[in-house]
Amino acid sequence: MTHFIVASIGTYGDIFPFAQVGIALQNLGHKVTFITNPYFKDTIQQFGLNFYGIGSKDQYMKVLMSAGLWNDQDHFDVVSSLFVPNLFGIDEFVSQLDSDEKIVIITQQNFIPNAGIAQAKRKDITIICGALYPSVFRTSPKVLNIGPFSLSGKLKAIAWYFIAKGLDRQYLKSPLIVPLNKVRKENGLKPIGKYPDLFNKVASFNVLLFSSWLGSTHPLWPNNLIPGDFLLKEEQSTANFSPALSEFLEEGDKPILFTFGTGNMHAQKYLEASLGALKLNKQRAIFICKDESHLPKDLPENIFWLPHFDNFSELLKRCSLLVYHGGIGTLAEAARCGVPQLLIPSLGDQWDNAERIEKLHLGGAIAIHELNQELLAEKINSILQSPKIAATCKDIQKVMTNRVSASIIAKRIIDTTNS
Repeated sequence: MTHFIVASIGTYGDIFPFAQVGIALQNLGHKVTFITNPYFKDTIQQFGLNFYGIGSKDQYMKVLMSAGLWNDQDHFDVVSSLFVPNLFGIDEFVSQLDSDEKIVIITQQNFIPNAGIAQAKRKDITIICGALYPSVFRTSPKVLNIGPFSLSGKLKAIAWYFIAKGLDRQYLKSPLIVPLNKVRKENGLKPIGKYPDLFNKVASFNVLLFSSWLGSTHPLWPNNLIPGDFLLKEEQSTANFSPALSEFLEEGDKPILFTFGTGNMHAQKYLEASLGALKLNKQRAIFICKDESHLPKDLPENIFWLPHFDNFSELLKRCSLLVYHGGIGTLAEAARCGVPQLLIPSLGDQWDNAERIEKLHLGGAIAIHELNQELLAEKINSILQSPKIAATCKDIQKVMTNRVSASIIAKRIIDTTNS
């Protein structure tokens, strides 16, 4: 029996898919321990998985409350403040285990350095990176925009080569990688020399936790891939709409659903622009926002506020459009429900997710620094009036009904690690 250590961090959308893999592995008779911040302890235990916490709730909340979490300039430094103090957390857990126990670590990419430290000290550990979205693996864009210039062909290839070199130099100096390379050297392993080494040298395999329609394999991706799919919550009962929500849904046209992330504590700018756009278009909407203080004052009657909604997919099916931040879990839910989407990306994978959604004709995007009520109103109307987008959403919805299950992904992981 293998002891699978599953590690992830972020918001609920980063935790849930890994938990589903863990549950499937446990159902197949393996021991599973889920490692993450104590903020998610209750969630993990409700899934029936063993929990081991690293870091503190205070560390997590400090990151969550930082405005820098939601922009590319400050994001890495803010998130590093959560990871760096806890880089040896997985190693500390592994050191308590029986040396004869077979260990496989399935980890989100942010925990690869953490898992890599444990692996450097105990070389029989197998690491599998769980890729939640295509941009986990760095790839060159088809067209590279540098200021006013757009490069393609050989010029793009040359420019991208030097850009990637510069990114690698910066990454290797980061407080995440310096300790990893130090431990690798101390234990007779070569240091990683570039970002892709995380997926080729530290991770033995990479399991894809997104659908191939969103991102098919790329020549620059690692060749040690385990195919998978989006892992979404399968609702077990009908949605529990309150009388007030039911009345709102039935009294007019389908509303637009606005939600900007379970971890977004700085959604005011998004919601103010959303309210302005709805006034211009005279449209109905639902705002999902945990903190009522983030809402614009005196919401009109054509906007219904929810602090949260458990059966998200059932609510989404009753809406005409989803406007959100670009998180991968929300993207997948919209695709499953056949609902057009409008992304407002501000950092990380959100940019790549937005570009892919536009190219696939599943919706559109507005960069956060371009967001204003006029542009948002215009974009909403263009998406809702597009026959191409409506047809493509229906096509992808059909594809999403035949997703690979967590149990099949778990079996693929077991077969791969046993071969």
